Amino acid sequence: MRTTIRLTLTQRAVIFRDGLPHEALGPGVHHLWRAEPQRLVFDTDELVFTAPAAVRAVLPAEWFATVEIGPRERGVLMREGQAVRRLAPGVHRHWTLDGEVQVIRVDLDAAPPTDERILDLLGGEVLRTIVGEHQRGLLFRQGRLDRVLAPGRHVLWNLPDAPTSVGVVDMRRQLLQVTGQELMTKDKVTLRLSLTVEWAPRDPALHQRAAADPQAAVHSLAQLALRDFVAGVTLDELLEQRAALTTFLEGRVIPEAEQMGVRVSRIGVKDVMLPGEMKALMNRVIEAEKEAAANGIRRREQVAETRAQANAAQLMADRPVLMRLKELETMRAVAEGIQELKVVVGNGGVEQLLGQLIKAK
Repeated sequence: MRTTIRLTLTQRAVIFRDGLPHEALGPGVHHLWRAEPQRLVFDTDELVFTAPAAVRAVLPAEWFATVEIGPRERGVLMREGQAVRRLAPGVHRHWTLDGEVQVIRVDLDAAPPTDERILDLLGGEVLRTIVGEHQRGLLFRQGRLDRVLAPGRHVLWNLPDAPTSVGVVDMRRQLLQVTGQELMTKDKVTLRLSLTVEWAPRDPALHQRAAADPQAAVHSLAQLALRDFVAGVTLDELLEQRAALTTFLEGRVIPEAEQMGVRVSRIGVKDVMLPGEMKALMNRVIEAEKEAAANGIRRREQVAETRAQANAAQLMADRPVLMRLKELETMRAVAEGIQELKVVVGNGGVEQLLGQLIKAK
């Protein structure tokens, strides 16, 4: 009895006789002079296959290849330039009927490959991340900080025995507002102060380890330093020594922030707010000070005017003609406001007055 077996271009078959592999058949039509035989058909489009040793023994050696992937390796099966299969550690067999088939070995102890085709197949065992220009990356392996990553694209191993994660730290300068701090001065005056703090991470690794929330830590440092300063000065000293307050805050906050990997570039007082009754009292004090200053100025002007008048009187006493001229000026000023002015100087008075004026000149 004859049996016909038809195999397509992508099929291979192994014929069994008496339960054992007997021969291998390639593509085409095959006529066997026996009843329907037991057979095993392979699809070569599935590049990787498994078969018992007895079956492999009847397959032509040029049909397939055997590759062993080590425990610290991964294999990538390529066909016509495309990555089609990831090979885990172990022994694998694949068809070689297509000459474009090859296996690329990837060493896990070396740097990860950069070929995106291979990376896509490696999947979760590779971590791809991008660190921005204003950022620094923190690489953690098994929960421990390994190193700081510079800006750019990074490809890292993320293996089961060494899980990897990446965190980013924004290195740009940030503005922190310490607002509405109710404080009491040395002379028991309650007021509200607001600060402005400019800060930025200095050491990303230390910044990450030293504080769970660096911004909250900087806020607390500025707040405590402000309380210490205000408690040691009176209201007048505080208002007069704002520069001293800034110096004190910088001396306290900057060194302690450095220990947390934070750089504080500027810290200063933004607002000083007094209670309503204290504002009114301060306004009255300022008004009294201004009034006292105005009175002092008026008194100085009066003294100067009196001194000038005394000097003028002394000069007129030494020179009677000047006194007479002053009288004439006064009469002239009066005459401008009246219709008629009569001056009586007696007989010969005009000639005598003119004679004295000529002598004075």
